[in-house]
Amino acid sequence: MQLIKPYFKTLSAISPSLASKRAFEMFKKVRKKDIRDREKPFYDKAHAYEVPYQNKAIHCYSFGNPENDIVVLVHGWDSNVGSMYKFVEPLLAKNKYVLGFNLPGHAFYSANKTNLFEAKESFKIFMQALPRERKIDIISHSFGSAVTTFGLSEMKFKVNNLIYLTSPNKMEDIFRDFKNFIGLNEKAYQLLKDRANKILKEPLDLVNVDTRMKLVDFSHLYLFHDRADKIIPYTYSVKINESVSKSTLYSFDKLGHYKMLWNDALIAKVMHVIDQD
Repeated sequence: MQLIKPYFKTLSAISPSLASKRAFEMFKKVRKKDIRDREKPFYDKAHAYEVPYQNKAIHCYSFGNPENDIVVLVHGWDSNVGSMYKFVEPLLAKNKYVLGFNLPGHAFYSANKTNLFEAKESFKIFMQALPRERKIDIISHSFGSAVTTFGLSEMKFKVNNLIYLTSPNKMEDIFRDFKNFIGLNEKAYQLLKDRANKILKEPLDLVNVDTRMKLVDFSHLYLFHDRADKIIPYTYSVKINESVSKSTLYSFDKLGHYKMLWNDALIAKVMHVIDQD
């Protein structure tokens, strides 16, 4: 890691095009981790199934009675849907049919690279397989909240509550943070943005959660965020909450970005939200 910044700083000066290409490949790479012990019961207890997607299949999981109202779990970057296991039992106790899937490039997929466009497309395919007549809530974490927003913004799909356990907002902010982290110069960064624009099929500057929410058909958005979150800044949820009229922001202290998924107080609050019509 100590060599990354000097490497990209030098390569940016010598060949901005090559630097942008290698930076983009690095940006797409998922840091796959072993399934942790506390996540394993998710896979042990779930009914596993697949939804066809292009020449592959989306790895999907379900718990409970398929006749009940649905809650969908969407995990974040460098993670897996088992990271949201602690929500499962409380949701089953409320007679929910709990569904989730692993984003491309994560968990058990052979590939270890993905991007927002591919993740969003897999989300859409997963959602299209669900019964439209059922009430559907979605609980998403971090990058999964962006995936949920962009996916739903391109679908005619009514959902009930959206529960975002942190959310990015402006995608360009993430790219610029990445640029600064690895040491790209401005020319190489603009070429990096061009590559992202081609993948996303629209300018990166316009890929924002707060504006895309206007295209989503939902009842209410609930944002949960730690004020001191070191991964996704708290200000992102503040901005989304200010921009979306049907939203509520719940602020926390000392929960952490990942530990929040296992926090009893937060989960109890989410269950209270799930009870709301």
